[in-house]
Amino acid sequence: MVNVALIWVVFNSAMLVAGYGLKDANLDEATASTFMSVALVFSTVLYLSSHALLSRTMFYIYYNESTHRFLGVSYNWRMAPKNLVFKPGDVQLVESSRARQFLRGSYRIYQQPYHIASRDFISPRHYNLMIGSIKP
Repeated sequence: MVNVALIWVVFNSAMLVAGYGLKDANLDEATASTFMSVALVFSTVLYLSSHALLSRTMFYIYYNESTHRFLGVSYNWRMAPKNLVFKPGDVQLVESSRARQFLRGSYRIYQQPYHIASRDFISPRHYNLMIGSIKP
């Protein structure tokens, strides 16, 4: 969704630079150029900030009882699903300020920060197993 907005603004900016623009609008060229520049910067910042947050968020976590492995699903830079397989106890809790936890993630898996919502676990046993409090 953000990708479409970014592509649309880049396309319109390229069209404006090439000489195409809105003929019905009562804006002079300098004002239209300023609006397009602001829109391009805003959409780029929006895309980068959403990417920084979404690429570090685990949306789904599954546990396989037979192999004793967790499967976490997050998204990569193309917003395509990325699977991460890890063992119980591979997750470390990061103790830092709330703002830093929001920006960087409060859990580490293989030295990468991730956001994991502990309240989304149906069973507290699986959460405790994931962070290594109990053994499988």
